[in-house]
Parts: sequence; C-alpha cells; structure tokens
Amino acid sequence: MYHPEFPRIRLASTVMLVRDAHPGTIEVFMLRRSARSAFAPDAFVFPGGTVDPRDYTAPAVWNGERIAREFRAVVPALLPSSEPAVGAFDASALVHAAVRELREEASVGLDPTEMLLYSHWITPPTELRRYNTHFFIARAPDAQPGMADTIETHDERWIEPARALAEHAAGRMHLVYPTIKHLERLAAHASVDDALAFARRKPVLTIMPDRAPSEGFVMPVELEERW
Repeated sequence: MYHPEFPRIRLASTVMLVRDAHPGTIEVFMLRRSARSAFAPDAFVFPGGTVDPRDYTAPAVWNGERIAREFRAVVPALLPSSEPAVGAFDASALVHAAVRELREEASVGLDPTEMLLYSHWITPPTELRRYNTHFFIARAPDAQPGMADTIETHDERWIEPARALAEHAAGRMHLVYPTIKHLERLAAHASVDDALAFARRKPVLTIMPDRAPSEGFVMPVELEERW
C-alpha cells in the first residue's frame, strides 16, 4: 500500500469540471501550469495535484460501498501494470485531494459527493516523475466561475473540448497526451447530463503507457473507446 512518507509513484487527483454551454456543447475548466513547474510546464490542464498527508486525516466522505463501486479500475492485458489497486484508505485520500486541489488551484468549492471517478492513468516507467492519477468528473457548481491561483496556475479558461483540441493542433495551446485523450472523450458529449451518465456506466481501465508519447506511445486501437 502507498504510504505518504515513502512514495514510489505519487498518488494524484484531477477534476474535470464541466458545464453546459451553447445548445449541444459543454465546456470544461482548464488552467495553465506555471512555466516554472517541474511537471508539464506551461501546459493547460484540469485542476489537480498530488495527495497530501492531510488528505489521509480528513473525515471520510464516500462510504465503503461507494469507494468499492467507484474505484473499479481493471488493468488491460495490452498495457500491463505492476501497481496495485488503491485500497479504501488511499481512495478516501484521493477524493479529499481532488476537492482540496480544486479549491486551492481554482477557488471552486465542490461537494465531494457530486464527483464521479472517470479514469485512471499512471505515468510510464520511462519518466523520472511518476504519478498514479485518478481523474474525476463533476458538474460545475453554480456561481463559481473558477480562478487560477496565479502561483502554480494561470490563465483560467472555460473552453469547449473540441475547441481546445483545435487550439492545440494550431500550436496555440500546449496540452499533454492524457489531457488530449480526455478532451477527445468529452468532446463527444452534448450536455453535462450526458457526460455524467456516460461516466456512471463506462468501464475504468488502468492506462499505464509503456513509454512516453514523445517516445512513440499511442493508445492501442483496441482500448481507444474502452478506457
């Protein structure tokens, strides 16, 4: 089991905060990481960060039944991983980390019961900094537009997923591979209700690339619409 004092691969949480935009489209909240950041500098990302020791001492907000239901990732044979599934102790900390990071990085207060676990990605073993990241999705709370902290993050932006992908393709928006893949999935949804319904029924597969995208990794075709 992961222990916060002796991390091998750091546990992390990310929140995809979504809201309805024009008819038939949704927007997702993104922030640009500081140019001084040790990981993905200047990249636009969803709010999030690593689990902190204080996340382990916070009272549980998901009961054991919900944790077992949500943290259901399956390791696909095409992308084997030696990382064990998180237990209830770590899962509860991940939920708290997601809410805390959203508040600290984006000034958004979110009821943790409103989140759904969406996906599970682990940084490839070729990377020096490795993260065992759980992506959550949630409807944006009313009257909370979000604001970057101007220290770790800048340039807050609500943006349609398809537009973010187009901006990236045009060289105007730096995105890392996992963010691109999540935006591709979000772009398929016409409403927040649709996106949340999909999150409730979709499988969760552990995606641990065998190498970095810069080294040639692409999502296996067989997993493209499954993870």
